[in-house]
Amino acid sequence: MKIIAGDNYFMQVETAWVKPPLQVGGLDHLAVQATCINIYGRLLPGITNVTDRARYYSFYPWLIWAFDKAGHREFNDAFVERFRRADCLFCLISQRHAAMSEGDADDHAAAMVGSDTLAGIARSLGADGAIRLSDFSLREGAKKRYFANKLGGLGQYYLGVLRELSIIDGDSTAGIRYTRQLGSVIAEQMDCSVNRTLFMKAVDADLVTAAELDALHGFCPCQLCNNPGERKILGELFFVRDRFQNTEAVPRRRSLKIILQLADLLCANGEQLSEALFRACTYSGNLPGGATWTVPPALSKTREKWAIYARNELLSIAVQGLFYALLDAYEASGIRMDASTDIANWFTEQPEVIEALDELGKEKTFSECVADSKNWLPALADWNEKMHEVQLTERITALSRGNKSAESRKKIVSAALRTLIALARRTNSEDRQYADLVFEADYFRYYPINLESFARYISGSWASSTIGDVLRWLSINWGLEIHLRVALRKLRGQSQSTFRIRPSDHGMEVIAIPPAVHTRPRFNQAVRVLKDIGALEKSNLGWQLSPFGRAQFELADAS
Repeated sequence: MKIIAGDNYFMQVETAWVKPPLQVGGLDHLAVQATCINIYGRLLPGITNVTDRARYYSFYPWLIWAFDKAGHREFNDAFVERFRRADCLFCLISQRHAAMSEGDADDHAAAMVGSDTLAGIARSLGADGAIRLSDFSLREGAKKRYFANKLGGLGQYYLGVLRELSIIDGDSTAGIRYTRQLGSVIAEQMDCSVNRTLFMKAVDADLVTAAELDALHGFCPCQLCNNPGERKILGELFFVRDRFQNTEAVPRRRSLKIILQLADLLCANGEQLSEALFRACTYSGNLPGGATWTVPPALSKTREKWAIYARNELLSIAVQGLFYALLDAYEASGIRMDASTDIANWFTEQPEVIEALDELGKEKTFSECVADSKNWLPALADWNEKMHEVQLTERITALSRGNKSAESRKKIVSAALRTLIALARRTNSEDRQYADLVFEADYFRYYPINLESFARYISGSWASSTIGDVLRWLSINWGLEIHLRVALRKLRGQSQSTFRIRPSDHGMEVIAIPPAVHTRPRFNQAVRVLKDIGALEKSNLGWQLSPFGRAQFELADAS
């Protein structure tokens, strides 16, 4: 703005403080987990890390369909509040049924939207009690809001997936609607086994009594298996059959079949299915005890891709572990340095690090350490042995969550280096490390820590370098420097600061020390879905294939 006074021109100057970027925790500080996430996303499309319950795949289209039948078609504030009351009611029913039933409460109420707020309310409700839904559903003025998202669990978790599956259309701005070809069919099947009249009465009245919650138990996720039509159509959905046939979704069917087979094999041997066992078995191709896991030919390529995911995961944990040990040592020292190189040089000379290197032979080349591993590295099949890379990485994650100490750092550095050596010993550098998995052009430019780059380094510059020099290189290039690039990229793109270590006037300072963590490959959600639709059933030994699950497993899988 110009101010004119006679022949003079003055410029108005405004001074303002520049607000610092928001400091957040962030994820994947070394850009090492992204490739793992990319792979498992392709192998389990249509199931995500937040779509935990199969019945939400039918409840949300049913709810919109039921509103349509009742004449509630205009997407406005009244519709949204009605929708939120219904979402609350669905959760309350499951929590009430969990409280009133015997057995595992998770079968009824695990991962229900709003459980953190509503579980205690439902469980403390007396026989003559009642709950006003709007006390928890209102976006403004609720006593305790059950969920922040405008469309509750649908808007936060399920809408994207249900759109991809062509079950629901729309969004939280323009409105939501069920699709005629799939959404209405699923809704009609669910409607066969639930009391729509009583449910809508409670939603309209904004009040539900304990007796009504009990009468509505048919909505509980545990009751899905008691509705043959709903179970059948959700089976078709998740196993990509009939009207849900889709080439891009076939990996989901094959991954679910692999999980079913593994669950049955483990149960027969008294083992409980878990994510850790899934990673170990897919990586090695062997069951606990070393027996070969033989999958049907149609599933072999899918298991191989899960093995690639697991291999990448092991690399990820090893690199994260070294970064953790480096930051922990640097923070504990109280010293401040200005350059990544100086910190790395200092770190590799710390007593605990020297002890870890001496276990391998500090002056031995990386290739010599790989050759020497024949003396301590178990066979691939023996993944329960403590020196196997599967167990070494579990040790890293446990130690990085435990008490900080020089001894813990030594163990982490030792386990991480041995993991890298084990992976190198089992790697043929001439192979395509990702087999027929194709990544977009320049993908690995943004995610340089990957199996391809690892294979190049172990047969290239690392081969003739001492193990100490390799650790120094890793500390700089796959530690401090890549973290700074990742954090700067997030700062530029998202205006959020995710620095775990950053430059300051007093040298590089540690903000926080991230533990080494596994990615979550949608496994738990897939297992929960299989339980919900009754493909897995409880036995005295654990979860095993049900007749319904065995039928899904045995159906031809040529497409």
